Amino acid sequence: MTHMGPLPESAGTFTKESVVQSFCRRENMMMDHRVQAWESKDGAYEDYKYTCLSCGTVHWVDGIDS
Repeated sequence: MTHMGPLPESAGTFTKESVVQSFCRRENMMMDHRVQAWESKDGAYEDYKYTCLSCGTVHWVDGIDS
C-alpha cells in the first residue's frame, strides 16, 4: 500500500547524503542541491529530500516504491 500523503520526517531516518546539480524552482536555473535519502521506519518507502544550497528551497521526490 502506498502512502496517500507526505509522511513526517520523524517517521523515518535519513540514510545517505550527497550534493548534485538540479533545477531550482525558485531561482529558475540549475543549482547545487543537497540530496538526502529518507527511509521510513518500516522500510516500505524511500524518498529523496532536495535542498537548494543557494536559496534553501526544499522539495521531495518519491522513490520507486511510491
